[in-house]
Amino acid sequence: MLTKLTIKNFKKLESVALELDRSVVFVGPNNSGKTSALQAISLWELGLRKWAEQRNKPAAMTTINRYDIYAAPVPSVRQLWKNLEIENNVIEIFAAGFTQDKSFAAGFTQDKSWRVGFEFIYANPESINCRLMSESDTLLDIFKNGLLEQVGFLPPLSGLAAQEDKLPIGSIRSRIGEGRTAEVLRNLCWLVAEQNRWQELAQLIQALFKVEIDPPEFNELTGQLSVTYREINQKESMDLANTGRGFQQILFIFSYVYFNKNTILLVDEPDAHLEILRQKEIYNRLSALVRSQQSQLIVATHSEAILNEAVFANKIIAFLGTPHIVNSQKQIVKALTTLGFDQYLLAAQKKRVIYLEGSTDFMMLKAWAKVLKHPLLPYLTDNPFVKYVANNPIDARHHFYGLKEAVPDLKGVALYDRLDRKLQSTDLQEMMWQRREIENYLPIPAVVERYLERQAGDLSLIRELMSDYMPPIAKKNREESWWFDTKMSDDFLDKIFRQYFQTLKQPVSLMSKSNYYELALLAKPDELDREVTEKLDALFLALQF
Repeated sequence: MLTKLTIKNFKKLESVALELDRSVVFVGPNNSGKTSALQAISLWELGLRKWAEQRNKPAAMTTINRYDIYAAPVPSVRQLWKNLEIENNVIEIFAAGFTQDKSFAAGFTQDKSWRVGFEFIYANPESINCRLMSESDTLLDIFKNGLLEQVGFLPPLSGLAAQEDKLPIGSIRSRIGEGRTAEVLRNLCWLVAEQNRWQELAQLIQALFKVEIDPPEFNELTGQLSVTYREINQKESMDLANTGRGFQQILFIFSYVYFNKNTILLVDEPDAHLEILRQKEIYNRLSALVRSQQSQLIVATHSEAILNEAVFANKIIAFLGTPHIVNSQKQIVKALTTLGFDQYLLAAQKKRVIYLEGSTDFMMLKAWAKVLKHPLLPYLTDNPFVKYVANNPIDARHHFYGLKEAVPDLKGVALYDRLDRKLQSTDLQEMMWQRREIENYLPIPAVVERYLERQAGDLSLIRELMSDYMPPIAKKNREESWWFDTKMSDDFLDKIFRQYFQTLKQPVSLMSKSNYYELALLAKPDELDREVTEKLDALFLALQF
């Protein structure tokens, strides 16, 4: 089992030190380095085995060909470096760990501590040199007795080939490392059956998916393997290719684990293709199986179900900024369990949160920021952390202060429709519109006409409808209470557009509340009420961009 890993200058990772455990979950946004960490472990193990092959030779280095690096296939080994320059052409990977009998990386064996690291030095686009950075009597004992554990890197299943040739174990491992998982699932099933563990795997699949899976068969004439299954109480069998992606993904992972004991299992997105209700069960079963086989499980995932399940039992490392353990502090665990791991990750990544009534409010704010070319626009278009709270300040406060316990530098701002209660102005800046709701800033007659003009609509009809539904005094005075107190979404916009499309015998759904932001996009800067600019300014200031 690996207990510690340090990585320098590898792919997405400049310099990280990770404390590992029997079960570890890597979490973080896309492109944050989770998969890079898994690949670094696999590269370290490749260096260990290459060095072991030539340990009795006098050479100080061993060479690794690009095609040997199954877990990180690249067109040129240059892409393995975070920063490849003449003075910075070394990747360093140290690891530590232990098993019941033998160990690798850094850790202890038979009460002896040890550390094993490698430098990977760029040679040319096709190869790298590997140099051992440390050596000890314990390490020599490990090589003398043979390596007990192996590293298995499992990327998400890439579908399933219609036909599958029977392959030697080396070819199976290389295809998995290259991501060609579609070509080896039946082979893994065959290997499980050869170890007389098929019944265990079949019982697991039946419990999970309510199907009976038949032992794999080999056709000596074609050299191909086949696996069939059938629904419970059904006689007709169907080929494995007819199953869904989730079924195939789980069969792939568990068949690999049943075949490989004493493995450091690196699984990239085990939840791929699985519905959320099944993700928790799969993770728990996988963790239990790995423990029973004296193996180690290191998972990279985006699954909130897996994260919430792992928060109390396993070590969770977040790849946000410097990768770090996130479930070691009580306040963070509280945030994770009461609010959800996805909310913590968003808060830790974005450092800012905006609270709004609903998604239509966000779309309108973004549209107005675009019309006004407001400095808030870049943030609104960069996938911000926005939480919808149905105009309920209590819910927003509960959410914000729960997250702030775990992310102390979190900033928050809330913008509500008009409320008859006092708002606060502390760590969470709260504001409300002066008018009844955000839609009250939309019904500008010229903008409504502009929208229908672009649809080649009947302008005379919409003018007539607006005149019918708008009080005469409101037509003359934009400060009249009608503009402030009317529920514009229900009592004006919905009514004029419904009547308009019904009169023309067109679908009423052509314009609904979810589309009202299109009106905001068509406004001109001088047509917008000054409060729109004021609110965008206030949001910008509260978030301190």
